[in-house]
Amino acid sequence: MLASLLKEHQIRQQERRDVQELRRKRATEAIGKLTSALTDSLNDSVAIAYSNQKKIDAEAKRLQTNAATFAKQTSQWLKLMEEFNSALKEIGDVENWSKSIEADMRTVSTALEYVYKDGLAKK
Repeated sequence: MLASLLKEHQIRQQERRDVQELRRKRATEAIGKLTSALTDSLNDSVAIAYSNQKKIDAEAKRLQTNAATFAKQTSQWLKLMEEFNSALKEIGDVENWSKSIEADMRTVSTALEYVYKDGLAKK
């Protein structure tokens, strides 16, 4: 009788161990699935952040290129404006010079007219 009780006890213990092992396997699988789901969720967030960072970097490079191009064009425009101003000043200088020559020529012309009229009057 004692042997049969011992055998029943061992069988129940084995059944409990089997149930325990099954529960442990299920818990391990559930933890694995949870870990995988959490990792996938984090990886998705990280992938989105990485993608956004790449887009920001590309846009920053494009902005830097555009800014450099704009600065170069602005410099060229400033140079053209300075040349234009210089040309306008030269035109103004030529205009003043021509007015001065014109005034001198009128003076000479008037003087010649007086001399000519004076010469005719003396004859």
